[in-house]
Amino acid sequence: MLAALSHGLDVIEFLSKERRSVSLGAVAAAVGMSKGGTHRILATLCARGYVARGEGGTYGLGYKLWETGWSVPGAQLVPRATPIMQRVADTIGDGAILGALDTNGDVVYLHVIESRQAVRVYVEVGSRLPAHVSATGLACLAHLPVERLRQVLPPKLKAWTSETITTRDALMRELERVRVRGYARTLGTFRSDVGGIAAPIFAGDGVVIAALCVSSPRYRIDAAWNRKVAKVVMQAAREIGSVGSVSFRSTGREAA
Repeated sequence: MLAALSHGLDVIEFLSKERRSVSLGAVAAAVGMSKGGTHRILATLCARGYVARGEGGTYGLGYKLWETGWSVPGAQLVPRATPIMQRVADTIGDGAILGALDTNGDVVYLHVIESRQAVRVYVEVGSRLPAHVSATGLACLAHLPVERLRQVLPPKLKAWTSETITTRDALMRELERVRVRGYARTLGTFRSDVGGIAAPIFAGDGVVIAALCVSSPRYRIDAAWNRKVAKVVMQAAREIGSVGSVSFRSTGREAA
């Protein structure tokens, strides 16, 4: 790996987590570099527009990152998916979540229509979870080629709750069930009080590019909820895929 590039990415990732302007010293301490070296990296990023220098010598992310982020295939799906997601949320009464599988095996959440319920599941746009703990992740994993699946999955699956799938054999069996029924279902695998149903979104060439999920507090989930949500989410996922298939026909494979 190129050390300078790696340090630059460390700076960007730190600033993205802070979500506010911070001092040179704070950046240097966070990335483990001298102030001089950190200043040179920040100056380069500022010149390219990825970082902005504020008053008092503080630093925050620049709009070039926002522009670059919107070039990611999954992000391009958001405007097309939003009205369909809103309809799903209105129909079900719980929030609708759009997520995609990152190259490291995490699910990244691209867009959220929040539930209007007083008690609801909160998901932050841009946050991520290991794919094996979420319905969104299982829906995406189930349709990956076997060789890609082996690359994505870590050697050991971390347990987030007592109900998390923690072995590859058990996960493979669950992914087969997902493929057969057309959607993924979780209950207590990420948080003991949360469950969800997700359906894969396919590009025109049949490659999975994202998944649509409806998540709810566990006490609202019963057999009737499962039947209704599965039907609505699968239909909506097919609709999103058909709307976005032209744009994703050439880039969906990389996104998967």
